[in-house]
Parts: sequence; C-alpha cells; structure tokens
Amino acid sequence: MYEKGTALAQQNAKLGKKGGSATMSAPKISISHLTSEVPDYYAISLLSKAWREQGLDVEFAREYADDAQICILHHDKTRLRKDGIPVAPNGAKSLNGDVLDISKRLFSTLQLTPQSDWTGPVIIKSDLNHFGLQDGDGARSDLVSRVRRRLARHSWRWARMLPEKHYPVLPSLNDVPNWVWNDQDLLVEKFLPEYSDDGLYCVRGWIFFGDQGYAYRSLSTDPMVKAASVVRSEFLDDVPAELVALRKQMKFDFGKFDYVVHDGVPILLDANKTPTYPTSDGTPTPRTRLLAKGIEAFL
Repeated sequence: MYEKGTALAQQNAKLGKKGGSATMSAPKISISHLTSEVPDYYAISLLSKAWREQGLDVEFAREYADDAQICILHHDKTRLRKDGIPVAPNGAKSLNGDVLDISKRLFSTLQLTPQSDWTGPVIIKSDLNHFGLQDGDGARSDLVSRVRRRLARHSWRWARMLPEKHYPVLPSLNDVPNWVWNDQDLLVEKFLPEYSDDGLYCVRGWIFFGDQGYAYRSLSTDPMVKAASVVRSEFLDDVPAELVALRKQMKFDFGKFDYVVHDGVPILLDANKTPTYPTSDGTPTPRTRLLAKGIEAFL
C-alpha cells in the first residue's frame, strides 16, 4: 500500500474519485547495479526495501527496465564512461546519470604539490573512491601485487603502496616519498582535522536522496575516523550551504558527502554516489525510511 499522505497516495485517491475503481499502477524504479547481488550494506538496498513496503515496484539489473519511470545509476566505480552506462527509456527520470567521476582531484581544495609552501602535516590518500577497492582489475591479483600488499602492512614506504584501508598522516611535505608524486592514483593533501571539545577527531557525513537527507558527526581517537574506530556519533541539525551548492554543481541526486568544519570552514573530503551503512543489519531504520521519501520528488 502507498503510505497515507504521500504524493503517491494522493494521486491514487484522485484517480479513484474520477474513475470509480480506477487506480494508478505502482511506479517502477529500475536500479542499474554491476552485480546480480546487492549487499545490504549498500544504502540503496535498504532504500529499496522501504520503497517496496510503500508498494513501489523496484528492480535491480545491469540494464534499465523498459517500463521504468525512475532509473537510478548505482555503479560502484570512481569513474564511468558515458558510453558504458545503460540508457534510460524515454520519459523516465534518470538519477545520478550525470555523476560519472567522483575522484577527489575534481573537488579537493586541499591538494598539494612538491612545490607547495605548506609547512603543516599532510595526508596521503587514494584519488579513487573507497581506497580504490572497487576500481581494481585483474592485475591487482598477480603474485607481485599480493606480496606488495602484505609488505605494505609493515612498511608502506618499502612496498610503494598504501596500506589497505589506511591513509598515512605525515609531519610535513618533506616526509612524502618521491614515488607518491608519480602515482596518479594517489593524492597528497593538507591535513586539516576537526576536533571535538574533548579532543577527538571528527568527520561529518551528509546522506541525501532527492529533497530528503540528514547529517551526523562521528568522533574517534583515530585521524581516519572510520566505523571501527568511532567512539560516538551525533546527529546534526544543519548542512553547510556550501555543500548544498556543491551537490548541485556535481549533479548528485543521491549520495553521501564526508566533510569537516575546520576553523568554521566546511571542507569536502569525499563524495560517494553509492553510499553504504557498514553496520547495517539489513533492516531500514527510521532515518532510512525518511530518506526513502525523497523518491517522491522525482514522481
């Protein structure tokens, strides 16, 4: 059933009044995903469950359904080629269809070069989304790559490879190995953390779909502020206007921005078009259900 009070329910009610027993068929949401299985840690998986509870027809496949009213591009890759994504059928709304490159170099305001005059601490990152783990190819599975990954756990400098799921923070530019500058998949940035009143590292997140969304702040003893190291989290009331403007500029219909507020200035760290809930048990939460209502903006 469509949830009472929603735009879908109101449209159905109007049709019922005009045509007696006539009702509107459930709109179809077609989601293009690269694999047949969509793990529950993806936000889109939980959103699809909430939409189905509302009576919407949701389908996952590599190509879009011919009878889809809404098409959502959900390819977990940093860069996409326009000719490599499915084409939405005529008349369908295409969401995130113009978000083809989310590499950090496109939006980072903290980028450094060997010639920069920055004297503070720096952080070495992957230019790719989520440490580049979803962008690998067969070459990463060869023997040499496996040996380097193992070595990187002990000495990433010797391995000439960043340790898995970790970004090194160094005292200065002078401490950055030369090979880092020659690797186009790596990025060196100013390290400008946000601190809580009790001295914890903070990273903020804003997850959004259409006109719905929410923001939060995660606090950690580790500069990385990843799920495993988070001490506590808190929800936020507002999102900086600068990030709202960036979202529009980057043409995001759905996604998640990670950011900090350093000396009162919001700084975007990561833009993700396939956000995840690492600790999800597969059940939509109240905030996920609220996020799901954002689909109505496209109906």
